[in-house]
Amino acid sequence: MGLGIRKSFAKIYVELLSMQFSTRRFLLGFENANSMLRTVDKRAVIGILGRNGAKIGDDCDIESPLIIHNCRDYENLTVGSNCHIGKDVFFDLKFPIKIEDRAIISMRVTVITHLDVGGSPLKNMGFPVREEAIIFGKGCYVGAGALILPGVRIGECAVVAAGSVVTHNVASYTVVGGVPARLIRRIPRTKHTD
Repeated sequence: MGLGIRKSFAKIYVELLSMQFSTRRFLLGFENANSMLRTVDKRAVIGILGRNGAKIGDDCDIESPLIIHNCRDYENLTVGSNCHIGKDVFFDLKFPIKIEDRAIISMRVTVITHLDVGGSPLKNMGFPVREEAIIFGKGCYVGAGALILPGVRIGECAVVAAGSVVTHNVASYTVVGGVPARLIRRIPRTKHTD
């Protein structure tokens, strides 16, 4: 079978998956349709996100399964151009998540935009609700299994080591790691980083 025919079938397949998402959203609600991102072919993920409010740049690679929580649409998600989002990434979209151009988010990264102890008595003991946006700067790299907490900004060309828990902003051109993440080293800026 020729390459042109395969591309045509792939486009039709993606369209069918997008229509299936829309039908499920209409008939069964957004949360039911949203669960499709955990099983749908990765070729359909960008189309589904874009048709439901996300802003996605050119030449992105977004793997499936993708887990998105706390939203009624994907308007709080902005992804720049040439980005990669790995398998099993978890996005809490209660507040905005912005991923700038050429950022890499590795597999099983968890991004939390809000913390809430619910009805626990802890709410009155210094654990109020916290809701803040998260920004991934241009060209940053977040290693597998990292946890990013509310209000964090990861700077341009910064590196977050795998398994780190990021509780504070990460400066541009630095490497952080650990629990909680701390500065490991600075990255020299060269003409090749732009």
